[in-house]
Amino acid sequence: MKAGSISLILALVGVVSAMTPPGLIPSNTENMTVFFNTSSLATNGIAIAQSGAKSTPTLALDKSLTGTTFMVLMVDPDAGNVGGNGSSAFLHWMQDGFTSSSKSVTVGNKTVFALENTANVVPIAAYLPPGPPTGQTHRYTQYLVDTTGVKGFTVSSSVANSTMTRVAFNMQDFVKQANLTIISANFWKTTGGT
Repeated sequence: MKAGSISLILALVGVVSAMTPPGLIPSNTENMTVFFNTSSLATNGIAIAQSGAKSTPTLALDKSLTGTTFMVLMVDPDAGNVGGNGSSAFLHWMQDGFTSSSKSVTVGNKTVFALENTANVVPIAAYLPPGPPTGQTHRYTQYLVDTTGVKGFTVSSSVANSTMTRVAFNMQDFVKQANLTIISANFWKTTGGT
């Protein structure tokens, strides 16, 4: 009985800590909190209505990482085919210039440290809200990369020519060619027409 309880607890912990959809490439298991208002989280595959995701979400981490800068990329791995592995995703957002706040905020009973764009860095690719076809459910995955020491993220011409397109955006190739390391990730689901 005790072994069964431990197995159940471990299984539940695995579900809660899975920050990218199963089978998605690249994958990550570090926690990033995403929210559109301070009463509800858009994390761990929760369903978010199209109407609730029209504005740019707020990103946060469980601890303050002052002195670190970040870039976020948000992709829809299901744009090419529902249930895809992310090799032909749609790029919804690419934004550099985030830093970690030293002040915490409570979101849905969770204390986090918001990421802020205090230098007003212009997005590389402005946020486009979810828009799957009516009745289709797509996964919207956000990846956080460390850009500390980089003055404004720049995309080299070789990277830009091969992967810097919103349609058929290959996240794995982009991360590899740009020599980036994903440190955190998250996803939510949106169904078209909601």
